[in-house]
This record gives sequence, structure tokens and C-alpha cells, in this order.
Amino acid sequence: MSGLGIDFGTTNSSAVFYDGREFVDVVGVMPTALYLDREFGASVGQDAVDAYLRENTGRLVELEAEDLGEIEFTIAGGDEIQGSKQDGGAITHIARVHAFTDRQLPGRLFRSVKRWLGDSALDSVRVFERRYRIVALVTPILVHLEQQAAKAGASGSSLYVGRPVRYQGRRKDATRTAVQRMREACGHAGLTAADLYPEPVAAAASFLHGRAREPGRIVLAFDFGGGTLDLTVVREGVVREGRDDFEILATCGRGIGGDAIDQALYRAFVFPELGEGATFHRPVGPDLREFAFPFRDFSERLLNWTLAYELNRPDLRGVILEAMRERGETGRRLERLWELVTRNHAYRVFQAVERAKVRLSDEECAAIEVPEIDLRRELRRSELEQVISGLLGEIGACVDEAVARSGVPAHEIGLVARTGGSSRIPAVIRLLEERFPGRVVEHAPFSSISAGLALAAHARRSVPGC
Repeated sequence: MSGLGIDFGTTNSSAVFYDGREFVDVVGVMPTALYLDREFGASVGQDAVDAYLRENTGRLVELEAEDLGEIEFTIAGGDEIQGSKQDGGAITHIARVHAFTDRQLPGRLFRSVKRWLGDSALDSVRVFERRYRIVALVTPILVHLEQQAAKAGASGSSLYVGRPVRYQGRRKDATRTAVQRMREACGHAGLTAADLYPEPVAAAASFLHGRAREPGRIVLAFDFGGGTLDLTVVREGVVREGRDDFEILATCGRGIGGDAIDQALYRAFVFPELGEGATFHRPVGPDLREFAFPFRDFSERLLNWTLAYELNRPDLRGVILEAMRERGETGRRLERLWELVTRNHAYRVFQAVERAKVRLSDEECAAIEVPEIDLRRELRRSELEQVISGLLGEIGACVDEAVARSGVPAHEIGLVARTGGSSRIPAVIRLLEERFPGRVVEHAPFSSISAGLALAAHARRSVPGC
């Protein structure tokens, strides 16, 4: 039977079909993206990103007050308060509730939805006047991947969908919750026969496929992608019944990835260019007094770029305008923030940060550049490495844990196969080389998982627990 592997990634997704002789790349490297317009029409992948940029960025955002009605709350006891009513010593307050909404918002773009799968406290998000369950945001992407695979001739294939060792989430049940949601999404997408297969084990399978056999050799697969870090240690076996055989000695995972690096770079190098740390003067009586610009009121929504349009509230726009009157660099920094917020350029800034990070894997210097807001920040590789030093410590701890769990000394590991876009960061490569000198090799950074899933599905390899 042929095998189909679907890698539903945090940043990118892919699908590979294997018929026992050759691999067929179904969609290439596709952004894991969903765009919903006001009519609730859906587009996925690069089409979703293009639609969002075409319809949303550069437009003037104007929030309008929306009356949500009245709420009534009662406090027992107390003195009479003007504007309230008392009943037997209790005080009942009645207040009207308003919210600000962007009525001209053409559509919503969703990226990195995989990060939400393990959050049991987040069951749904509001999209215009409807609420969409997290599962419903995953399903259209899986449907698209399956349809493209069917066009490539993969209909009726055995199917494995990738899953990390540990999904992101603050609660202990994060992985269990995410697995349940992924299985439900597969069912809604018509992939009822799909099995969820560990991503690092798939990476190991695709690395060993077609290589010269060395039974007994120990291999560490290191998969560092957009949202998670996943490792497995395997012992090579012999080819049995026409398929590669190996024994899984250990797996390990962390909910860290390229997204965390992007956010760290944004905080360290973009925030100061948008007004973090700025001060401005405000008249107080006959005097001008200096005040700190309240950047903390903006920071989290800037990082969560899908909600950056909410920063167009009158009070927040007002403080930007007030601080923009300052001369010199302070005024220029706040002008950038004004353009970002009012013209909805938040996603372009994140794209620029990610592009600079990727370039620094090959070059010593890159720039975070967004002409739309007059932003250009030169960035050296050494600066990136300083910002992610704590993250590198977590990565090293995960590697050491995987090796310890395997029961094999580090010097006996014969090869380390690094894969995933974030595994190309030079500091990460050095970290691996320090532990496994001369034994670290790159393996298909963007297609190793889906190819390994297709191999496992073709062979109907049993699904190991993690």
C-alpha cells in the first residue's frame, strides 16, 4: 500500500506521497495559514497570506464603539451610592457596556494555530459575529492538503499525520488535549483513518531511508521547527521485509521553536524603534513635566499581531499623538508606531523580523526593514545569539535529557541528523557540534517529517508512544 504523510507544522506544512519507489512532494513548503473573510470564505496557505496582505495592510483602521447592552451586578450591604438602587441593604449597579470594533476589517488571518491546540482554556476564538472552535481553524488546512494529495494520486493511501513529542501548553494535559483536537480535526477533514505519528521518529525514518546500513549505530534526530523542539534517539537495525528497521531508545520534546526566537528579536530590536523607553512632556499647570510613554499598553498586542488593530482605541491613539509632538528621535519612533497601528502593518513587521532571522543563518549581518513605517534596524548574528542565549540553554538541556533517557553515552552516538528551519541557526549547530563533534549533518530541513511520515504509513509501522 502507498503511504501519505502530512506534516501540520506551526509555521509551514507539507505533504509527501510514497508509492514504494519514489516520493512525490504534494504542495512544497506551504505556510500554515488560514484566512477568513467577512463572508466566511476560507483560503489557506500562501493564498491566505496574500489575501490578508492585499485586503488588510495599508488601510486606515478606525475603531467604532459598539453598545453591548447593560449589565447588572449586586453588592450586599453598604451605604447608598448615587446612580445605584438599594434593596434590603444590597446595592445593585447598572452599567452600559461598550466595546470597540473594526467594522471595516475585511478578514482575519490565522498563523501558528498549532500553538493553541494544547491550550484547554482556549476552546474558540471570535471571528466577526461568530465563534470558531480551534478545531475548526485546523480543519480547512487539512482538507486542502488532502485534496492536493488526491490530485497527486494519493487517494486510498495509508495516512500518517505528524505530532510533536510535547505540544505547547501551560497545563499538564496540553499534549492529551492537542492530540484529541487533532484527531477531531482529521475526522472533520475526512481523514478518519489517519494515525498521529511522532515527528522526530518520522525524521529519523527519512534520514535512514536509502543510507548504507550500519546495524547497531545510534542516531539522534534533532527536529527544531517553528513551534516545537523534538528529539529521538534510535538504534539502527537491518532491513526487514523490504523496510528499514530501527529501535526507538528515547524521545524528548519542548514547546520552543522559531516563533519564540521571532518574538525575542521583536522585543529586543523592534520595540525600542517603536517607542519603548521613550519619554514625552505634558503640561501640568504652568509646568511641562516628563512622563514615560506607556509602551506596556501596546507590547502584547504588537507581539500578537492578529490583534494589533485593537490598538486603535481612542485613548491609545491619543497618547501616541501626544507623544509624537516631541522633537527628534522620540517623535520619529512614535510616528513609526502610529503608522503601524493605524495602517495595520503589524504582520509586515513580523515578516521582516523572520526574514532577518533566516538571513542570519547564512550571513553575519541582516536588517529588519519595513519601508511602510520607515523602519530599518541593522542586526548582527552576535546580537541574535545574545538574545537567544536562554533559549539555547533550554535546547542544550533537552539534548542532554534525550541522551540520558536513551542510556547511551554521548560519545557513542554515531550521527546527529538536524532538521527543521530553526536547526539552521549557527548557534544551534555549534551547540550540537560541541556535544557530538564531527557527527552532525543536515537533513532536508523542510521535508524530512512529511517524507518520514509517508515511509511509516507505507510500511504501516506501528505508532510508538511518546
